[in-house]
Amino acid sequence: MAELESDHYDVIVIGTGLAESIAAASLAKAGQSVLHLDPNVYYGGEQASLTLDELSSWSNTINQSSSSSASSSSSCHSSSIRYHSSSTTPLTPQLENDRRRYSLSLFPSILPSRGSLIDTLIASDVSKYVSFKLLDSTSIYAEEGVKKVPGSKEEIFKDKSIGLVDKRKLMKFLLFATGEFENDDLLKGKEDQPLSTFLQGTFSIPQQLTESISYAIAHCSSPNDQTLPALQRTRRYLKSIGRYGGSAFLVGQYGGAGEVAQGFCRACAVFGGTYVLGPTAAPTSIETTPDGVLIQIPCHPRPVTASHLVSAPIHLPPSLLTCSNTDTKETTSSNCIAITATLPEALRRRSLSVEEDDEEKPEPENDDTAVIVFPREENAVRAYINGEGTGSCPAGQYIIYLSTAASSPSTSPSAILRPYLQKITNEPTFEAYYVATRPSYDAIKPESTGNLVILEPYIGDYMLTEGLDWEAKQGEKAYYAIMGREGKGFFEKDPTDEEEMGFGEDDL
Repeated sequence: MAELESDHYDVIVIGTGLAESIAAASLAKAGQSVLHLDPNVYYGGEQASLTLDELSSWSNTINQSSSSSASSSSSCHSSSIRYHSSSTTPLTPQLENDRRRYSLSLFPSILPSRGSLIDTLIASDVSKYVSFKLLDSTSIYAEEGVKKVPGSKEEIFKDKSIGLVDKRKLMKFLLFATGEFENDDLLKGKEDQPLSTFLQGTFSIPQQLTESISYAIAHCSSPNDQTLPALQRTRRYLKSIGRYGGSAFLVGQYGGAGEVAQGFCRACAVFGGTYVLGPTAAPTSIETTPDGVLIQIPCHPRPVTASHLVSAPIHLPPSLLTCSNTDTKETTSSNCIAITATLPEALRRRSLSVEEDDEEKPEPENDDTAVIVFPREENAVRAYINGEGTGSCPAGQYIIYLSTAASSPSTSPSAILRPYLQKITNEPTFEAYYVATRPSYDAIKPESTGNLVILEPYIGDYMLTEGLDWEAKQGEKAYYAIMGREGKGFFEKDPTDEEEMGFGEDDL
């Protein structure tokens, strides 16, 4: 490979995850020279979308790395995202033939129609590089099977399973939840109690309906989720309904987050960013200097300097991090990625009419995407299904993502999640399981805050609905850490932006 064109850049960004890619694109657009590196051979980092063979290789790699790093868990690198307990089933001949036709996400998420990432996509014009479709449905799994939860006022009025009195109670709550409730007397003193307790005590909403609101509208992760943050999520999701259609959420095409990250990388390249991926992009040394940072990379014969470095802790040596002696909070999740050729029942649509004169009326088209929540006494299990319409798999195939919080990193992910997978399909053709441990970064600080910007991956319990917006906020935070608040704004438009991005008047 030819060497780099320069020995110095304004900013070096390591990793092509969503936050890193947003930071790189915004800085390049603001006129900074950007060198964007990723030791992986694919874009996306922690948010990557992998083909089936890449996922199998990734699974083998993390098992090897988790074994080799076990003895060094006391270093700052133990405070990076860690994957372990990974397993995959063998590929069938059909899957082997189609292995490159799958786009499997390491960060399965849906995007609220109002929030940081959607605003960033619009401001940056990267929305023209990526595609989305509306999430078709959200359901609760109960004893009688999958039950779709109405998400809008119109759907509530049409739902015959909810009685008139309960509809009035529900509408009263939704009106409350879309308002400025923080200082409302109905909420005072109840902010920290479980949302289910608040709904039943304040609005007299029955248990079954309370469960639907908690898990399918507020997207709580457990029965103990506190009321105030749950209400704040509910308000944002309810206000997202109608912006692009009847659902509050959008589904990214071709694997979701990884494809969006590539869109921002493309924008960075348009504005002059330089890209190197693969082993030759892995820094062999990173040092701070009075003027910035100095790195050594295999693809360049001389040291490369920059005024600023943007990276997650996983790419940084311990010498650049100050680790607290206090215990670092961690969240651990069990995860599954499965494939089936059998239509999941949650995607099947049936005609609502039972009149005789409608007997010849064709059945409605089945859904292509769905979220299913399995309530539990502890943490809920969430399933997220993608069909061929998402561009993530061949025709007649379905990708099923399952996840739940795990009480211990040593818990077997397959033991926890396989029973729930079997409730969705009895005929999976492929299964992959792994555990992800995400630490809090409160105890990790950069050795030098002037030229080193550390991105903090999402560690909460709401990655499905909140993870993408977190990444967008991290990217914006990195931009202002380097550019300051008094200069050019985050993706601030210039009169010639459309020409630089390759769009003419006819494209707008």
